Amino acid sequence: MSAADLADLFAGGLAIGCVYSLVALGFAMIIRATGIIHFAQGELLMLGSMGALSALWLLPKMPAVLVLACGMIASGLLAVAMEFLVYRPLRLRRVPLMNVITATVGMSILCINAARIIWGSEPLRYPELFSSSAYGFFGVRVSPQLVWIMVFGVVLMGLMQLFLKYTRTGLVMQAVAQDPEVAQLMGANLSRMMVYTFAIAGMMAGAAGVMFGSLFFSFFEMGFVIGIKGFVAATLGGLGSLGGAMLGGILFGLIETFSAVYVSSAYKDGIGMVLLIAILLLLPSGLVGLWRRRS
Repeated sequence: MSAADLADLFAGGLAIGCVYSLVALGFAMIIRATGIIHFAQGELLMLGSMGALSALWLLPKMPAVLVLACGMIASGLLAVAMEFLVYRPLRLRRVPLMNVITATVGMSILCINAARIIWGSEPLRYPELFSSSAYGFFGVRVSPQLVWIMVFGVVLMGLMQLFLKYTRTGLVMQAVAQDPEVAQLMGANLSRMMVYTFAIAGMMAGAAGVMFGSLFFSFFEMGFVIGIKGFVAATLGGLGSLGGAMLGGILFGLIETFSAVYVSSAYKDGIGMVLLIAILLLLPSGLVGLWRRRS
């Protein structure tokens, strides 16, 4: 394999890794705040992708940044609706946590069927959002689509980290995630923080959906497999760790991309599931837990 092919493969792995990282961040945020594994996270990705594509049908000349924003807004609003209409009433009734997790599975199935009714069962292709001319980096030609997906992914993850670390709302959200009872005694509004958490997690999924849809295509079942892979990435990094989710997504994207070339593309999904089992057996705390033990 030539250096150019290797660089293109590496860029593809980083791009798909950014998609997985955004999905994994949503899982990590919701797990930290509520303890819920949100199995409808992949469907928020799918609905964000479909919503942005619908916006493109209405305004075909829309810039890529606005398309991304449309997908994020659509998924963010849907995530808030799920929290407000389904998960919050269940928590107020103090049902067991497993019942709430089961409800997320129900929401996942509901979203899949609703999308099939609205957009049909055929895969839908995005129009060209970026230039067709490849970018040159140190003599290597890279697809502009891969470059911009990486740029958008890194910028969104960076902005989220800045928001959580340097804004009052972000700091309150982190306090609630660490100890909700103490945070409430200090004046934190738990209900409002839950809404913010689900909104941000949904927006990350929506952005990932637009990126994945523009790279391949959109269809009503796309969120299931990508959601599982995002969960694997979150587990690889360490469930509940935001930094670990970002790192896990990038690593998983690279592992999947290179294994598809050096092993077989037919087994790349199976390799991800083998990786999940290996993580649970060998690194139950993920990469973050390994780092903490060493330090």
